[in-house]
Amino acid sequence: MTAQTSATPIESMSKEKARLLDGSSVAVTISGANMTSGSFVGVAWNNLTFTACEFEGDGNIKLASMTACKFIDCKFIGPNHDGGVMTDVTFTHCKSIGRAIFCGRDMSTGVLFEGCDFSGGAGAPEAFEGIGSTGDTTFRNCTGSGEVLVGGTSMTIDGCRFNDMTFVIGRQRDRGTPLAATVSIDNSHGSGRWRMASNRMKTSHIRNSTFDEIVNDNSECEA
Repeated sequence: MTAQTSATPIESMSKEKARLLDGSSVAVTISGANMTSGSFVGVAWNNLTFTACEFEGDGNIKLASMTACKFIDCKFIGPNHDGGVMTDVTFTHCKSIGRAIFCGRDMSTGVLFEGCDFSGGAGAPEAFEGIGSTGDTTFRNCTGSGEVLVGGTSMTIDGCRFNDMTFVIGRQRDRGTPLAATVSIDNSHGSGRWRMASNRMKTSHIRNSTFDEIVNDNSECEA
């Protein structure tokens, strides 16, 4: 029998934890850390690479901003985290387990999820919060079921396979400052029900894609 190993608590990685709090731009790679026990509120993360780390807990990460950060083979286990304004942030081969909220704020750009899997469960709640950003968000070659994906000013879905997903695109006036997003869906397949929840869009382009059912729930296009 192979022994099970768990991620190292971030508080035990003294050098790495100090770097997560200092806001500097010196490149650091954090590997195999369990981020649940740390508290990172109002700080900026710059030029950080996380590999095989676990993000759990509820709200212990509430950043001011995140710039040039990479998440590789990380697990997001039902977290509720705020990434602040994200700029050039990539998630590669990451996995969410359970209802996950990990989102960048307005003016986020270059937020990319590539080869990720989102497993929110059979019935993600009808909240307007989820995985992505209220800025520019791309999902490429991702899979998932029962999650909420977010794109505020643009959402690109390319080569994805999603089942029973909810998409929050743009933002209607009754939810704050209105945003209208450009939407592009290419080479993707939607099984089950794709729910477009109170979306506000400038344009929508769908190419080489198939869907079982798309439900527009109180969505609108910019006049």
